[in-house]
Amino acid sequence: MTDTRARILDVAAYLTQTRGFNGFSYIDLAEEIGVKTSSIHYHFKVKADLGLALVERTLEEHIVGFQNLDAGLQTPEQRLSAMVEFFQAYVEKDKFCLCGMLSAELSSVSRDVKRSLKAYFRTLRTWITTQFKEMGVSDPEDRALSFISALEGAVLLARLEDDPSVVAKAMKQIIKG
Repeated sequence: MTDTRARILDVAAYLTQTRGFNGFSYIDLAEEIGVKTSSIHYHFKVKADLGLALVERTLEEHIVGFQNLDAGLQTPEQRLSAMVEFFQAYVEKDKFCLCGMLSAELSSVSRDVKRSLKAYFRTLRTWITTQFKEMGVSDPEDRALSFISALEGAVLLARLEDDPSVVAKAMKQIIKG
């Protein structure tokens, strides 16, 4: 990946997480990076291409993150708590989950972006389900669904209340059951 492409993705991710995907244009992105809009279009012909690249990159990064959590933490409770801390860090940086933000704007994203978002959340849900299976939870798939729903909602409320601790408070009971 070229430095310019990577920089475009970094800034576009930040703008998506802070303003929403529809909250910025290629002009905004070019100004933020210090390039011409033609440079943005060279790498991403249309904004749908940019959205797809953002979701695909996020999925790849999170898969690596899941592998690191699996390798580095002994218990599923520790791994789930680490994920909560990761999402709480979004609030501390006045951000929102990129895929959550794009999902909130679902009616205005391309089919490919929708498909990629579904893949992201399926992968996330599968990993969380595995954690609950390891914990011996009787309904791990339902618990994973509750976990994701509560986590995304907790980030939203924590941002609204300007209180990152809301995330951990909201998730404590879901992890413990």
